Amino acid sequence: MYSKLILGLVLAVSTLSASATTTISGTVDYSGATVGTSCDGQSESQQPVFVLAAGATIKNVVLKAGAAADGIHCLGSCKLENVKWADVCEDAATMKGGAGTTMYVKGGSAYNASDKVFQHNGLGSTVQIYGGFYGENIGKLYRSCGNCSTNGSARYVVIDSVKLNTVNAAVVGINTNYGDKATITNLQIKGYKSGSPKVCYTYKGTTSGEPTAIGEKWNTSNCVVSSSNVTSY
Repeated sequence: MYSKLILGLVLAVSTLSASATTTISGTVDYSGATVGTSCDGQSESQQPVFVLAAGATIKNVVLKAGAAADGIHCLGSCKLENVKWADVCEDAATMKGGAGTTMYVKGGSAYNASDKVFQHNGLGSTVQIYGGFYGENIGKLYRSCGNCSTNGSARYVVIDSVKLNTVNAAVVGINTNYGDKATITNLQIKGYKSGSPKVCYTYKGTTSGEPTAIGEKWNTSNCVVSSSNVTSY
C-alpha cells in the first residue's frame, strides 16, 4: 500500500513531488523541502503523504498546500520535528501506535484545518505537542477518535508551549467514557476569552454512529487544565 521507502537519509532539495505515500524509517531531514501528493478535501479514503515506521523521525519538511492528502501516519513511537503544513487537507497527522507509544510533535505549524489538525486512533498511546507548535484557522488542534470501531480504552494528549490563532471549534476533543486524558500547560490563544474557544471539550465516544457531546471541562481527571494555563495574546 505504501511505497518509496527512505532509510535515514538527509535530503537537500527544495521541492519534491510524489504520486504515492513515502514510508520513512530512521531519521530523515528534508532540509526545508516542500513535499506533496494530492488533496481530495475531507475524504477519509486518502492515503498519507508520509508513513513513519516505529522509531522514525521526520524533520524540517513542508507539506504542500493543496497536496497534503491525509498528512502523516505514525505507526508507533515517532517524532515530527519542525514539520509545517502550509494547508491541511484531511488531517495533518494521525497517531496509530499502540499502548505505551508516543507521537512527539516538536515545533512546526499547521494552517487551515477545517476539521482537526491531529487525529488520535491508537489505543493506550500518547500524542505530545510542544516546543512552540503554531496553529492557525483550525477546527480542533487534537481529537481522540470519537467513533472508531476499536474504541474502548484511553488515549492521552499532552500539550505544552503551543500558540494558536483562530480555533473554530475547540482546542482538544476527548472521550471521557473511555478514560481519555488531556494535560494542557502554557497554551496561548489569540484573543482568548473564557469559553471562546472551548479548550478541553468532552464527548461520550462510541464504536458506531456519532459521539455525544458533553461539554467543556476544567480541572478534572480527564481535562487536566486550569484557567491559568491558558492565556490570550
